[in-house]
Amino acid sequence: MTHFLDRLPFEWSAPGARELQELLVSVYDEPMAVKAMAGKAGIVTWDVDWRQPVYGVWFDLIPAARNQGKLRALLSVIESGPDLAVAERLKELIGDRPVLEAPAADPPPGTWKDFSDPDPLERRIFSTDTFQDVAFLRRGTEQATAVCRLLVTDDRGRRYHGTAFRVSHDLLLTNHHVLCGGGTRPEQVDAWFGYEQDLDGRDLEHVSVACDPGSVVGDETDDWAVIKAAGPLPDDAVVIELPERAGLDVGDRLYIIQHPNGGVKKFAARHNVVRYVDDEIVQYWTDTDRGSSGSPVFDERWRLVALHRRWTRIGPLSAPAEYRNEGVRIERVAAGMAHAGLR
Repeated sequence: MTHFLDRLPFEWSAPGARELQELLVSVYDEPMAVKAMAGKAGIVTWDVDWRQPVYGVWFDLIPAARNQGKLRALLSVIESGPDLAVAERLKELIGDRPVLEAPAADPPPGTWKDFSDPDPLERRIFSTDTFQDVAFLRRGTEQATAVCRLLVTDDRGRRYHGTAFRVSHDLLLTNHHVLCGGGTRPEQVDAWFGYEQDLDGRDLEHVSVACDPGSVVGDETDDWAVIKAAGPLPDDAVVIELPERAGLDVGDRLYIIQHPNGGVKKFAARHNVVRYVDDEIVQYWTDTDRGSSGSPVFDERWRLVALHRRWTRIGPLSAPAEYRNEGVRIERVAAGMAHAGLR
């Protein structure tokens, strides 16, 4: 099968195409810097509108580079740059077996949960202060040590990335669709701990821990799964406790530690408002991206409240869209693990 980078014309619907664009947008967000890289690759850019937002710049530039037979040359320029994490992720995308976002689980039947009146919520949000004690940052940093990037190879040879986190001595929790997407089973799973950068953008040394593919236990309906580490986990990786009850209300604020786009660990904390909550799910505005599936969702005291799994569009197609992210209530996950004898 022809690699998505080599198809002509460039196919945005091909697996990996949007991941490539979103990766580049997330790192290279200044149009003039992008233009300079295109020049180094020898790309004629007369049909790229450099005045538009950078998302549109990459949308124009990628197919233009492919049409000129220089897309791989452009990626080589980027790969040879100073950002080693981007270079590593590009190698995964341009390899013979691209590492892609795990296939999403099918949504449950019925309509998505909705809300009745956003106005009181908005007044409530903006009348609430956003001060946090310094201990909030310290605790978040501690919890982040439990979060890892997953690299999964399934029984068909396809490779995926996702996020997971430590919940016991040797167990990692993630989404069912990350490990068993599309009815497959994992043949190889590696967990990357400490895959991060410092404030100057330098890569920190990470630890890769092999996992036991035969140990996977989970629930497809509630979209959770655990896998056992085949070797010792890093000493500094804390265990995140799974509470039996986690209080949540519309208007609460949530925080997510994740590996978006298969890249280094990130922390999402802006416009992080709960929009809907019931006994099964919680929906929120906190940012996520491809590869964030399986991330822990925390409240303001860094207590685990949900397992992130997807995004969704709210409301009828004829109405203006509201997009939300969604996680499974951690009580359901904890109950499922207990039923499976894992707690």
